[in-house]
Amino acid sequence: MTLYHKVTLTLVVWILFVCSVVKSQTLTQKLDLLMKNASVTQNDEYLCSSYKLPVSDQYIVQYEALADAGTAHHILLFGCDEPASTEDYWHCGRLCKSQEQILFAWAKNAPPLQLPKGVGFRVGGQTQIKYIVIQIHYVNPLPVGSLDTSGIRLSMTSLRQRYEAGIYLLLAYSVRIPGNSVNQFADISCQFKASGPIYPFGFRTHAHSLGTVISGYQVNNTYNLIGKGNPQWPQAFYPVEKNIVIQKDDYLVGRCTYNSTGRSRTTFIGATHNDEMCNFYIMYYADRNTRLQYHSCAGNNIPSLAQKLPADSYQPLPPNPLLEMVAHGPSGHMGDPEGHTAKPNPVTKMSTMAPTQKPGPWPTTRKPWPTTGKPETVTHLMDFESDFGGSVGSPTPGSDVVIGQVGGVATDKLGNVYVFHRGGRVWNGLSFNYQNVFQQQNRPIQANCIVVYDKAGQVIRQFGKNMFFMPHGITVDDKMNVWVTDVGLHQIMRFPAGSTQTDLVLGQKFQPGSGNNQFCKPTDVAVLSSGEFFVSDGYCNSRIMKYDKTGSFIKKFGSSSQVKDGTAKPSPGSFNVPHSLTIAEDKGLLCVADRENGRIQCFDFQGNFKRMIDAPEFGDRLFAVSYCPLHGGLLFAVNGPTLSRTPPVQGFIIDINDGQLIETWNAKPGLRNPHDIEVDPVNLRVYVGELDPTKVWRFDMKADDGTGGHGGIIHSGTTPASPETTVNPEFVETQETNKKSLTEEEEIMPAIIIGALLVIPIIIIIVIVIVIRIYKKGQHDCCRRHRSRSRKKFNIGHFLTPHRGFDRLSQEESDTEFDPLNEESDEEEEYSITRKA
Repeated sequence: MTLYHKVTLTLVVWILFVCSVVKSQTLTQKLDLLMKNASVTQNDEYLCSSYKLPVSDQYIVQYEALADAGTAHHILLFGCDEPASTEDYWHCGRLCKSQEQILFAWAKNAPPLQLPKGVGFRVGGQTQIKYIVIQIHYVNPLPVGSLDTSGIRLSMTSLRQRYEAGIYLLLAYSVRIPGNSVNQFADISCQFKASGPIYPFGFRTHAHSLGTVISGYQVNNTYNLIGKGNPQWPQAFYPVEKNIVIQKDDYLVGRCTYNSTGRSRTTFIGATHNDEMCNFYIMYYADRNTRLQYHSCAGNNIPSLAQKLPADSYQPLPPNPLLEMVAHGPSGHMGDPEGHTAKPNPVTKMSTMAPTQKPGPWPTTRKPWPTTGKPETVTHLMDFESDFGGSVGSPTPGSDVVIGQVGGVATDKLGNVYVFHRGGRVWNGLSFNYQNVFQQQNRPIQANCIVVYDKAGQVIRQFGKNMFFMPHGITVDDKMNVWVTDVGLHQIMRFPAGSTQTDLVLGQKFQPGSGNNQFCKPTDVAVLSSGEFFVSDGYCNSRIMKYDKTGSFIKKFGSSSQVKDGTAKPSPGSFNVPHSLTIAEDKGLLCVADRENGRIQCFDFQGNFKRMIDAPEFGDRLFAVSYCPLHGGLLFAVNGPTLSRTPPVQGFIIDINDGQLIETWNAKPGLRNPHDIEVDPVNLRVYVGELDPTKVWRFDMKADDGTGGHGGIIHSGTTPASPETTVNPEFVETQETNKKSLTEEEEIMPAIIIGALLVIPIIIIIVIVIVIRIYKKGQHDCCRRHRSRSRKKFNIGHFLTPHRGFDRLSQEESDTEFDPLNEESDEEEEYSITRKA
């Protein structure tokens, strides 16, 4: 072969390679599997809809939910040869006419899932999966006239993937959970049968409200942990941390642990939200020719294996409020367990975090945030800050008071500070059921939930023992009456000045409602000098209520924000958790912290919209707002954490007259989870209450003349947490290099790569031509001397040795045979138990 032929062959090979790259970039397609305008009229409805797949083989490489936990309790995807019905949607008595295979599961606002490179679920074409059936479990009926189009978006490629993905399910079907019990187990065990090994790379847990931890193990002389998850967190597929290979005849063991404290009845496995479930999903890859005898393991078939499970198999994972709050979200059935919820973004990809890891930042599509919102010429209004209370591990000086999560903070005209805290109670996914009914009605908080300090930080009064269940907001009016809201009781209470007994209670105890004298998790109260007052009825009803001084209903205004695509701004007068109220009586304004919309809305006292304050520095979430009449009228506010940690958690000062941001401020170590804010304009102080850490900060303002506020720094330290209080781990920014979010830069990378690949051969040709010309002139005879020298052969097998490892499971984008169906499987009867999982 002449040199010219070699050059030509090289170019042909290179062009084919470039074409293959181009092909891989163009063969990925999206398929939206949506419920087809379903009408949901009953509790616990299971509806199904089907979609026909392309006639050519396809590989699913990414899943993305187009849904939220407020509508869909869970979504399952099944592959089958023919669906059970040809209707647009049907009640899921049957899914398929023949055997079905589970392809994906989603619940609790789980983020998008991307499979490792080279791995995909093979469907369509020559496989037995000609259709995909989407099943959605709706806990509650939809509003009258509403139709649902929730679903899952698939990213598929016709490019053949090297390995095929599958799901193996461990499930318990016979469980009895007594009332008011802890550490109740449901165990699963069986022997794994397949023609070859499988390689787990992801796991998912599923239980209902009583589940606390679910763990799965491979047993091969030793117990090897596949995964351990909290089913109250987003029910995503989390990465398997260890390199585990499940071989033929290995054993698989799972355990679900439940806590039924606060529930008096016995609970069984079942399909409704009042029942329980126990599922441990294993997502794996395998060689194309590997066949499984069964795709599920149902029941405890080898009890001796479960009896020898490691002692920590049922121990809860470290608290991770960020994940738990995302799971339920402000619109979730259980309501928002406070303080940490990040908005799920339908187009933002999240890197998977193992449940045992501390949460890292979630990517965001928003533009970079300004580092400050204040003009450089403005005089700073905040002076210094300190903790308000005792040092870590000890009560407040001069008392035995230990503060729990701070629901609210208020001041009176004497400068006294009122803290409304939760003692040892923490709002989590077990606190409320799907109808927003509090689940620990026989367990009032035994601490004095209202603690009053003087302005020096000394306790002067405390009360409220065995009276409250989930404290939230607190207000002190001009007459020194104390007003509180309890989201567990769904009530508003007023305590006359100096009294420990109420003289006014609104709302029905433990009964959420939407009537004129009912509330559903009310958040705050604001009182006019006339005695009329407003209530933000908060987590469920998204409205503001107005009453006269006797508690008689006057009017209500506001509605729930309805924005599904995440682009358009919610309309004025609509709310997504009205969380905090403040009155600027001299301005004739009532201002509302519209928490999950990340904004402040101001209205006149008749409920007419007047002003919107939506500074980009707020971010997506604004927790609390308080008015100060100094400097012509100021609003003080605090935002809350997001999983992207952008923008930072901090305080704000806003000019109420024009809505302009004057200054941002923060504590020296940084605010973490602020929940309420209160301004004392007489003593020039600002107080911020935090959920975690459980403390109240004091900040001093500068007076109108620029001088500092009264008093010095109060004793530094934290107000210690109760021993029963759950403390959130530090937020550690951990994001692995192989878990990238799609950004605009990444969108153009394929074009850059392809362009480079096309340019490189041209450069090579030029170099070769120059070398040939020189060679022919005989100027470099030395080049001939080593032509016959033996060289080490390049072995492509070194680079393609199977199972050397994969990119870890990622919930981002990617482009990729294994027929997950088993024609001779006997598991139909066992698996049918979990079709409603």
